[in-house]
Amino acid sequence: MNDIKLVRLSTGEELITKLKSETDESYTLSKPAILIPAGKDQLAFGQWLPYAEIEDGITISKEYVIFVVDPVDDLKNQYSTSFGSGIVVPSTGAISGAGLKLTT
Repeated sequence: MNDIKLVRLSTGEELITKLKSETDESYTLSKPAILIPAGKDQLAFGQWLPYAEIEDGITISKEYVIFVVDPVDDLKNQYSTSFGSGIVVPSTGAISGAGLKLTT
């Protein structure tokens, strides 16, 4: 699977992560990062659970997940640059990133 997704938890945290696997009861997330508002139209990434060893991923019960959606290309590219392969996919449309500026 290994798709980059936005995951909103019941605690209100919004994560950007690679969705490693999914079962009827849970999601397994790889390299999760928390999205942090950093001013007007800006977001920052922070390491989620920096005090835990979750190199192989972390499994979260679906009862604690509000939604899972695809991020906009700019956000996906910034995540890939910061936490993933570094591969950036070029934008195909005239509208790019909904005006968000990303900081890490």
